[in-house]
Amino acid sequence: MELNDRTLKAWNKSDNCNCVDQDCIENHKLCGICQGTIVFTAHVSNQPNSKYAWNIDHKQEKSQGGKTILKNLQAVHVSCNQKKSNKR
Repeated sequence: MELNDRTLKAWNKSDNCNCVDQDCIENHKLCGICQGTIVFTAHVSNQPNSKYAWNIDHKQEKSQGGKTILKNLQAVHVSCNQKKSNKR
């Protein structure tokens, strides 16, 4: 899986999950919306149907003036991002 630099940086700034196993610590983060587990290898480009699938979300939507800069990006479940989009 080849992710761009911005996507990797957004992933890396996400909160760590509560795993104790070192492999989990490196591969699991928390969704920026629901705080559920997301898994690095389940990026939407690799595993679009996984319950752990994630992508990058703009905290402040671009349509509302949000910029595509690291502090405005977060890694989230695909499903959480879709629900957020449907609320607009």
